[in-house]
This record gives sequence, structure tokens and C-alpha cells, in this order.
Amino acid sequence: MRIAAVALLSVMGCLAQPPVGPESGMPYLATGANGDIYLSWIDPLQPSGHVLRWSKWTGSAWTPAEEVARGQRWFVNWADFPAIAVRPDGSMLAHWLARPDDASKYGYGIRVARRDAGSGKWSEIYGMSLDEKEDYAGFLSFIPDGSGAVYLAPPASGGGGEGHRKTLRYVRFDKAGKPGGDREVDADVCSCCQTAVVATGNGLLAAYRDHQPGEIRDIAIVRWRDGAWAAPQTVHADGWKINGCPTDGPSLVARDRHVGVAWLTRAGEVARVQAAVSADGGATFQKPLRIDDGNPLGRPALAVLDGKNDVAVWLEKIGEGKAEVRIRRLGHDGQLGKTQLVATVAAARSAGFPKVAVSGDRIWVAWRDGKIRVATVSKQAL
Repeated sequence: MRIAAVALLSVMGCLAQPPVGPESGMPYLATGANGDIYLSWIDPLQPSGHVLRWSKWTGSAWTPAEEVARGQRWFVNWADFPAIAVRPDGSMLAHWLARPDDASKYGYGIRVARRDAGSGKWSEIYGMSLDEKEDYAGFLSFIPDGSGAVYLAPPASGGGGEGHRKTLRYVRFDKAGKPGGDREVDADVCSCCQTAVVATGNGLLAAYRDHQPGEIRDIAIVRWRDGAWAAPQTVHADGWKINGCPTDGPSLVARDRHVGVAWLTRAGEVARVQAAVSADGGATFQKPLRIDDGNPLGRPALAVLDGKNDVAVWLEKIGEGKAEVRIRRLGHDGQLGKTQLVATVAAARSAGFPKVAVSGDRIWVAWRDGKIRVATVSKQAL
């Protein structure tokens, strides 16, 4: 079934162009405890190599770009991208992907670094699968307060091999940034879809694309209860059967006991971007709503808009190799706001994954169109 065409109103607000390079990519938006907006991205270096940078919005401009790390043997990919987290004490965490010498095409691991709030110095604190030459660890997501992260990794016993079988793992970081408690959460998950993790009023909650018997790849959540991760639960039984990873994972948000999750499915050969909400910290979810306009490319992202609404951004195909970055309000009561247009991009990997964040009375959207673009939209526009 195809949803009827909609009339789009452009909500393009203030263009807040950050200090990115002309071929920048992999944008990520983070929000500090006081509502400050942070952006991270990767710039290519000449003649070779890459650098991970970040900047903070001051209320009137972006701060000069600051460097996290640079390297010659990074794995830089449109779908497996770095992220940052801002901790309550002002320190920061960041991660990126690095390749060992003589690695195969998909031989890479994760490096995590911490920025001291006082000195501003970045120091590496953790690494995962950094010696892998034939397989990879990646798709890391920080808890927004930086107290931990989930990521995909090869099985501890090996066996990733040609099929790149993956497990979901969790690692925590204490107040000083020291890692600990690295453990397996799910022993068999979809191998190259983004992960997500949040803190709810009922504890930690992670979301990811599962790998179930019969090549079913629906979205699962797993909750931290009584000092351990509970058994995974399917958010909604879409029944998407696909013999391979679609490289499009879920987005997850939480405020107290409210949880929102959005994802792409093509079950039944019909592409849909869906969202579901929970009022009990992720123990149960309402029936999902379709939030796209009938022809989605996918890549959804969510942010909490206010106490009664979330906001979603995704890519919608419009033909001739083009797509639109679209945004809409998602009421916790199941009511959807009108779809609004933010920008037009290529319907290709080069567009990356758009990101959304909320601070004060503004919605922030980051996307890529040749380089990273950032705009703000008034909450009232939705």
C-alpha cells in the first residue's frame, strides 16, 4: 500500500553552518546536560588520512573546530560512523574506527577516547577488536550521558569469518572514564545495522536489528534488570526476511518512563519507516505507526521534543536520484504532525544518516549534501 502524496511545507530555519571541511561527512549531534548542542564529524586530510573533529553551539555561533584524533588507517564508512557523548561533569567521550596493518577490506576495530573537562586533553581509554584483520567491531552507540555503550563485535569464540556473524556487547565507563563490565548481550544479531542505547526511568534499554531463524531481521530491545541484561524482545513482529544486512538500524529515545523507537522495514516488499512508543520504560510498546510518506529511503532518527511528543527525521525518495530530509512530530498519544521538508539530498550513500536533536525551543537537524549542513527549526513549526 502506498500512502497518498502530501503537501510539504518547508521548515528550513536558520542555517547554522559549522566549521567543517568541504568534503566533511558522518555528522553526529549530541546534547549536553545543560542543553548545549555538540556536533562531531570527519574531515579528510590531504594527501591522505582523516581527522575526527567536534564543535559546540554557543547560542550565536559554533566554537572553532577541535580535534579528537587523526590517522592514516581509519575505516571511514557512510553507515558505521563516529559518535560523541557529553558527560554530566563536562568531560566527553568519542569513538572512531581504525584498521590494523595488512587488514582486509572489513578488518577494523573501535577506539574510544575521553576528553578531560579541565585540561581539554583527549586520551584513548579503550579499544575493541583492534587486532582484527579479517573481521570487525563497530556500530557503537553511547548512552547519552556517556556512562556506557553498546556495539557489535565478532563472537568471543571466533567464527565471524566470511559471514561476519556479530554479537551485541555492552561496556560501561565509570566517572573517571575507566571502562569495565564488557559483556555479551545477544549472541547473534544483524551484522551491520546501527545500534542504540538509552537510560530510562526503569534502567538501561538497548535497541538493535536482530538476526532470527529464517533470516528474519526485525528490531529487538533488551532491558537491564537486576544487574543483568534480560532476554531480547521483538518490538514488533514485522517479519522482514532478508538474506543480508540492510544497514539501517533503529533510533531510540527516552525521558523517564517514556521510550520512543523508530526503524525501517521492508517486510512484504513494502518499505516503511515505523515508530512505536512505550509508557513503561520499554517493557511494552504500542502498535507501531507508519511515519513516512509512502516512498522512504529510510535512515530515521528520533529526539524527544517535549513531554508529549517526539520528533523524527528520515529520508524520503522523490525520484531522479533525489531524496528529501523530512521531519514530523510524533505524539505519544499516536497522533502525527504534518510532514515537513528540511532539505533535498542525493538518494545515495553519500547523503549519510541525518541526525536530530532538541534544545530549548529549537530543533537541530544535521545532514550531508556534499558536506555537512546544519539547520535549526522552531518547535512551533511542527
